[in-house]
Amino acid sequence: MNFEFEYTKVDNADEVQKLGEILSQCFNADIKKWEIYRNRINIDDLRVLRRGKDIVGGLVIYSMAQWISEKSIPMGGIAGVGIAPEYRGSGAAFTLMSQAVKELYQQDIPLSTLYPATQRLYRKIGYEQAGNYCQWEISLSDICLNSHELLIEKIPNPQPQLFIDLYKQQASKINGYLDRNLTIWKTILDDNEGKIYAYWVGEKNNRQGYIIFQQKMIEGELYLVIKDWIALNHLAMKRLWTFIQDHSSQVKKCLWYGGINQAKLLLIPEQKAKILSHFIWFSRIINVVKALELRPYPNHLETELNLTITDELIPSNTDNFKLEISRGKGKVIQGGKGEIKLNVKELAPLYTGFLTPQELLDLGKLEANEKVIKRATEIFLLSTPALADFF
Repeated sequence: MNFEFEYTKVDNADEVQKLGEILSQCFNADIKKWEIYRNRINIDDLRVLRRGKDIVGGLVIYSMAQWISEKSIPMGGIAGVGIAPEYRGSGAAFTLMSQAVKELYQQDIPLSTLYPATQRLYRKIGYEQAGNYCQWEISLSDICLNSHELLIEKIPNPQPQLFIDLYKQQASKINGYLDRNLTIWKTILDDNEGKIYAYWVGEKNNRQGYIIFQQKMIEGELYLVIKDWIALNHLAMKRLWTFIQDHSSQVKKCLWYGGINQAKLLLIPEQKAKILSHFIWFSRIINVVKALELRPYPNHLETELNLTITDELIPSNTDNFKLEISRGKGKVIQGGKGEIKLNVKELAPLYTGFLTPQELLDLGKLEANEKVIKRATEIFLLSTPALADFF
């Protein structure tokens, strides 16, 4: 059955509530959680799909950015994508996401990232695997550190503005991390599921890190669940590990979130930490020219790469592009000889550093000769991309 759909912002509080009912059913969540979520986000970030007067479904677009090789790239984060059951199978989800991507393009946003409930839908829209998000666990008895040199100071009223500068100092060096917006910070500091505890590492005139956490009972055991933690050097990281360990009289285990590679575990004597869950987030290149020009490149390279890109959704992304690299910056000129051919979907894991050109070639996801592959590898080489925030 063919339906005519319209993609718009919400018009009033009744539509916000209706969307909340749809999404609560989609995600099997209590409607009370929608009320909490609604108060956390900007209502202008809600989008709905309509059929006549009916709300068919909707989503949220977070305006924020993502650190790619120490550069903050503007990014549209997509979340809460849901369609009412009676409209599933009608093409509503494809229409909703297609219109969201086109809107981001009109807003000149180069990149979009999301956590897919299903890969098939988002691949049709041009998204692809682009980085890791893991839940980690360690028993406090396995930390085995004793570093009390740095001061630990409780933060009585934690607010986002207290942490942003320290967060950016470290997050900017972790490929893929969010340059957070206020909604993400509100999520971190949300106390609806338990009291929030926050502590500084270091003296007032020399803050070297912080930790934000909750204490939760999980399957009969008390856990320290880290919402966010930053350590600007190894002394601060040792102090945080020790601080966590100092809860061991009551707390048995610690949970935190981040990438598949956790350098901080190098400080732990034995390999005792484990991954409880592993999720791969998706990205899409919304504007090929802008994305390639904003992304940093190795400073020593003076080279070029000719790409042929196809994009079924954004026609202006379908073209030949010459990427000229000089002094760490890229300039894109339309045209060129098309040495490397790929879909915009496969450009995403290349862009973030999640997959190498050789891996994509081996999977039949791009075309290029050996010489071009080696050059592309030098150009796009990055550390494994990660996220520590779920949205």
